[in-house]
This record gives sequence, structure tokens and C-alpha cells, in this order.
Amino acid sequence: MRVEVLGGLERRRRWSQDDKARIVEETLAPGAKVTAVARRNGVAASLVFTWRRQARTSEQVAPSFAPVQIAATEAEETPKLLPAGDSRGRSVVASRIG
Repeated sequence: MRVEVLGGLERRRRWSQDDKARIVEETLAPGAKVTAVARRNGVAASLVFTWRRQARTSEQVAPSFAPVQIAATEAEETPKLLPAGDSRGRSVVASRIG
């Protein structure tokens, strides 16, 4: 059993990305238990679960916006006006008032 003594003000251990990836990969092996892998590496199981979730979400591609260009057609260039008495011209709020 290896014991690591932490001195100074900082009490938290820093894990490199390579160490995190190695531990997460160990948990993905068939039949592996997260708690056993965590105990073997001296890490809290909850931290390993957090790393697994982060690895899973970082692999997903984030949605991005695509450039869009709106072009008017000939029919849209000249607006059509509704007759003055047409009820389709009412606002949504006015049409919902009882």
C-alpha cells in the first residue's frame, strides 16, 4: 500500500489528463468495477464517476450554428395588404381576449 503525504496549504491532489484517461479506460474494461479501480488508484469513486461523465460529454460534438442567407422570392417582394375588415389582421392578444 502506498501512502502519499500532502504538505503545505494545498490538500487536493492534482490529476493529469493522462492519469484521468487511464483510470477511466480501466473502468470501461469488461467486468471492471468502478469502486475497485478507484480504490486501486487511490481515488474516490465519485471522482471517477465524474471523470467518466466528463469524458462521455466531451466526446459528443457540440451543436454549432450554420450561416444562413435569406433571399426574397418575387412573390415576397410586393407585400399583400389585407382588407380593412379582415379579422386575420388582428393581433394575437386581441383575438384571445374573451
